[in-house]
Amino acid sequence: MVSVVPEAVVILAGGTAVRLGGVSKPDYKVGARRLIDIVFDELDTAGFSGIPVVVAPSKLDVRGGVRLTLEDPPHGGPLAGVAAGVAALSDLPDDAIVGLMTCDAPLSPRLWGRLCAQLREFEAAVPVSADEEAWPQFLHGCYRLGVLRSRPSARNTSIKRGFADVLAAKVPDVERFCIDVDTPEDARELAKRLGEGTA
Repeated sequence: MVSVVPEAVVILAGGTAVRLGGVSKPDYKVGARRLIDIVFDELDTAGFSGIPVVVAPSKLDVRGGVRLTLEDPPHGGPLAGVAAGVAALSDLPDDAIVGLMTCDAPLSPRLWGRLCAQLREFEAAVPVSADEEAWPQFLHGCYRLGVLRSRPSARNTSIKRGFADVLAAKVPDVERFCIDVDTPEDARELAKRLGEGTA
């Protein structure tokens, strides 16, 4: 039986929130909490007890037990960030289940149960937008670690290009748990969904 919770999670949190005033994105507050704090609260709610890896500058304040890493040099784009996070999991085997997520989409672990259930037959499972485009959300998927290790670590290359050959099960994100906080309007919507009032 495959666990419904990944054994590790790689959280991309190295970006700057240009449309949110240029602050450190993981430090951006929605309601009373920073985005990175909401991420860990969601992980707790999901029952996650594995290895958390945060890809972010070393100055980011994170809870104890987190493996904090960053691509070198920084600002290499999401593929380079994923590679840096995966490198921090060298003690896990290729068949370990690893979740990917970004700090600005903290609700995505709510999909883990449905995603991990697909790993009985697939090596990867990703949410897709619940619209006509059915856009694959590779950065919010669950993967066998070997799949992530085989991804290119090219800098400034899109996730779509780097994950193009991944044969993944698709899970519609009907509830929009992969909502990204890129603008103040997004932050207000997330705060409303969390019951925290105005962001």
